[in-house]
Amino acid sequence: MKEIKNERSREAQGRRAGVVSQVLALVLDAGWILAEYVVLLAMFSVLRGLFTSASFQLAKPDTWVSVVLLFVIGVATLDSAWSGAGRAPGMGLLGLRVVAVDGTRLGSRRAFWRAVLVVGTLGLLVVTALFSRTNRSLYDKWCGSSVIYEWRPGNSVPS
Repeated sequence: MKEIKNERSREAQGRRAGVVSQVLALVLDAGWILAEYVVLLAMFSVLRGLFTSASFQLAKPDTWVSVVLLFVIGVATLDSAWSGAGRAPGMGLLGLRVVAVDGTRLGSRRAFWRAVLVVGTLGLLVVTALFSRTNRSLYDKWCGSSVIYEWRPGNSVPS
């Protein structure tokens, strides 16, 4: 495995991520979730075109259907990412990982509830990390998690 060359990055490895990094990761993950939603609509539209005589037109579901779909896609995406590798796509780009407070992998139950809370509040409560000496948002406090800088996998306890 390659060594981390940047000294600042090497020093930050395993430390709790800052608020700006967390917000940026959430914005990138929200974009990923929206892209998944559009791909799902496109797939539905293609299938509809194959089995009916309708011409191709991107599906436009009712608002409530879109809200439910986005909620389900968001929770499924974040839950699977956080309970598995510990990072969603946006977090991976920034070298962030969600871990349990002791630095181990976040369990599936905690990852699920963290995903429900984040998607249900549109990620807005991440700003509460601004008021925490340990850069932990309310999501982290409620779910026993931390967001850390981790470019290389390892079991590092958040500091």
